[in-house]
Amino acid sequence: MLGKVSYGGVTTPAGFRASSANGDIKGKKAERDDCGLIYSDVPCEMAAVFTSNVVKAAPVLYDMEVLNKGCKVSAVFANSGNANACTGAEGLKNCQKIAEVFAQGLNIKSENVLIASTGVIGVPLPVEKIIDLKDVLIDGLADDNGINFAKAIITTDTTVKETAVCVETKSGIITIGGCTKGAGMISPNLATMLTFITTDALIDKKILQKALNECTELTFNRVTVDGDMSTNDTVILLANGMSGTKVTENENYEDFKAGLLDIMDYLARQIALDGEGATRMITVEVKNAANNEEARLCASKIANSPLVKTMFAGCDPNWGRLMSSAGASGAKFNPDITDIYFNDMHYVAGGKIIDYALEEKAYNIMKEMQYTITIDLHAGSGYAKFYTCDLTQDYIKINADYRS
Repeated sequence: MLGKVSYGGVTTPAGFRASSANGDIKGKKAERDDCGLIYSDVPCEMAAVFTSNVVKAAPVLYDMEVLNKGCKVSAVFANSGNANACTGAEGLKNCQKIAEVFAQGLNIKSENVLIASTGVIGVPLPVEKIIDLKDVLIDGLADDNGINFAKAIITTDTTVKETAVCVETKSGIITIGGCTKGAGMISPNLATMLTFITTDALIDKKILQKALNECTELTFNRVTVDGDMSTNDTVILLANGMSGTKVTENENYEDFKAGLLDIMDYLARQIALDGEGATRMITVEVKNAANNEEARLCASKIANSPLVKTMFAGCDPNWGRLMSSAGASGAKFNPDITDIYFNDMHYVAGGKIIDYALEEKAYNIMKEMQYTITIDLHAGSGYAKFYTCDLTQDYIKINADYRS
């Protein structure tokens, strides 16, 4: 059984603390915090997934090495305003330098510190500014600072994205908390973001990684804003075991996975809802495809189509664009028996609009902040869903001025 934790985040599970500070990373004298630290009172098992972009930022490469070594993790440093991407060998040296400085301050090993960055690509990281924050961030660690950490990592996001749940198992209670940032350069495999998830579950790293992989495929790999993929995509899951509730493949796994899926699904939806320039979030469901993979292909094509996304922006129930995108997706189906629904309203039957009088009702549905488009292919039992948003002129404005 799951229970939402009010105002929960990365410090909700037992033993986790966080802090934030202003390092003026972009050098524009912004007043908000742009650096954050997560710390666990005991070392954590780590699982992670990273961008599939061939061009990987220095912190991604650094964290991948930590994961491959099987090191336990006690702390995560994160900054916004600078991606430390396309910075060569110096970028990796700066990751190592940051890890060493914070490790010394926390009395842990540098291999126990992860690094995450987000922001402008191709600009050297102002590492000395970060090092100067060591004492402030360490002294500021508190179990009620999850919200401040979540604020510090955002870039073009307009809202803070965090949540937590308690999972009741036969063996005891497990708590899972998380936060994410992401609004632009969002595309599946892996959706562009920094995401940090913490739990007090007692779980082996192999089982932890398995759960993360399974849940990522159904959540962060099913969200898109603009079809672009970043260099810094990172999802980190830390488990410190402080609840004492054990999770194995045969014990409490499904309960734990349900809680993790709830956290990640919520955060994925928040990313789509807060897409750059977006005014609404749309869930694209494809059901009864030949198989799950063809359903995924179809849903992905529709959710990423600029024509469809501008149709969403104009609240234009132009179902022909949905049919066209489905047909171009590679999924095999018969358009003459395809149905389309706007929320629960049956709009297209057998590949044809049921009644042009339904257009006004469809238009009113599309004016809502959140709604669902369902495509029934009648080709099998495959199912997939994607979270997407509308594409507006504000998206162009935000990204045209991103570095100014």
